[in-house]
Amino acid sequence: MFSQRSKDFLFAVVSPPVVINHYIKKWTYRGRNPLRLNLGCGTRYIPGYANIDINPFTKSDLWLDARYGLPFAEQSVEAIYSVHTLEHFFPNEMDAVLAECRRVLKSGGGIRVVVPHLGNSIVAYSRGLMDWFINWPRNCESLGGRFTNYVFCDGQHRAAFDFGYLSEILKKAGFSNVTEASVLSSRFISRETMILGETADDHEIDLPRSLYVEAFR
Repeated sequence: MFSQRSKDFLFAVVSPPVVINHYIKKWTYRGRNPLRLNLGCGTRYIPGYANIDINPFTKSDLWLDARYGLPFAEQSVEAIYSVHTLEHFFPNEMDAVLAECRRVLKSGGGIRVVVPHLGNSIVAYSRGLMDWFINWPRNCESLGGRFTNYVFCDGQHRAAFDFGYLSEILKKAGFSNVTEASVLSSRFISRETMILGETADDHEIDLPRSLYVEAFR
């Protein structure tokens, strides 16, 4: 795994061509309908969606940095799906990205955000549930080390969320009808899509590792 410093250097190097690509895609995707976004797709490529990622080495349809905006017209997108992406932004960047998501969503369009579950990680830590924590990105034998892994991800996570905080920033960006959902259960994303993007074993444990939240424009 690349360190955060290595990633920061890489993103600084690719930043100019990413900006140029942003304007190219602004014209390429003009008028496409229906349009659904997989924001921060990583390795979770979803057919039928516009898969967006800043990493030039991952499979995506649009090589973009969402901090520069989304190359779509206002109210042109039906739905946005974002799995384990928002936590990689600083708070001011999150505000801008979510405001941009709301701008491009059609009236009544929805956004589904999946992030690491801060509240459940604290419960798991307090109960001493060592196996709840995935031993990654660093190999840690202590509960505290694994908790640190989960929350900070070797410096790659810039924020941690419970439902209250995620709801707060979604409402701040102008979203409404913010509700907590569950794995593979959505008001507007198909189960087939979520199977490609979500961790199904969250069904099998008392404390899901991810927080699932939906909101609407």
